[in-house]
Amino acid sequence: MLERLVRMVFLDTGVFEEVRDDERELGSALLVAGGACLLAGLGAWLYWEGANYTPPNAFINSFLLGSLFLAAMYGAAALLIYVMMVQFFRVQVDLLAIVRTMGYAAAPLALSMGMFLPVLYPVFALMPLALLLVAMIYAVQAATGAEPLQVVVSCLIGFGFMVLVLGVVAISSSGPDAPIGAGQFGLYYEF
Repeated sequence: MLERLVRMVFLDTGVFEEVRDDERELGSALLVAGGACLLAGLGAWLYWEGANYTPPNAFINSFLLGSLFLAAMYGAAALLIYVMMVQFFRVQVDLLAIVRTMGYAAAPLALSMGMFLPVLYPVFALMPLALLLVAMIYAVQAATGAEPLQVVVSCLIGFGFMVLVLGVVAISSSGPDAPIGAGQFGLYYEF
């Protein structure tokens, strides 16, 4: 697993083809996605700890619940992509292959841990999302073998759904006090 993650750092997209075909990689893929979501939640919590204003229950909302909610929204995005590919584009897709490749594609979310750096927090808040979208496209392409346009449209819809839900939660609850860890998405609207 670590060797594959290092290869991903060096932009080796062959990792997605390997995990697509290796049924033993399901646990590792879920571990990568869960760990990346935990690190993103940790970064959000550390951001609030270093800010002038720390919202009440920042540890619970940003780290614990935020990590769980982010993982759930990422899972929902993966499921939505699967449904788009199968129902809308009529592509033959193995659900577990999508789960395995999308699990590894979640790795860029771990970069969100750097949000606690005072001057660089916008980079570590936005860059992981851009890298996540690119990794999702490569993962779905490897898992499905579909036409590039179908893959990009499906990924944009799944990614857009995830960001929209987290953004609506953040906006509807006045930014940093957002429940279930969506407070970091309130930061995006400050840009």
